[in-house]
Amino acid sequence: MNQMVIVLIAVVILVILYFYRLKGHKGVGKQRALRQEYRRKLRLPSKIADETIERHIKSLKESHPNHTEEWYLEKIIYDLDRDRR
Repeated sequence: MNQMVIVLIAVVILVILYFYRLKGHKGVGKQRALRQEYRRKLRLPSKIADETIERHIKSLKESHPNHTEEWYLEKIIYDLDRDRR
């Protein structure tokens, strides 16, 4: 009985850690996808596009502080699309 409780607790802990880790990676995957979309829209080499992204994020952080990295990337892409209309 004691061993069964220990195994059950271990399984519950592993499930919790799995979902916690999964939740943490969602944002990273979305950020990667947003950066990739920006590079594609700019049609620049990755290094130059990355430098441009960082410059835009730095500028946005000054004018719009306390937002997530995803928000800044989405704003950059939105502004880029709006300017091309």
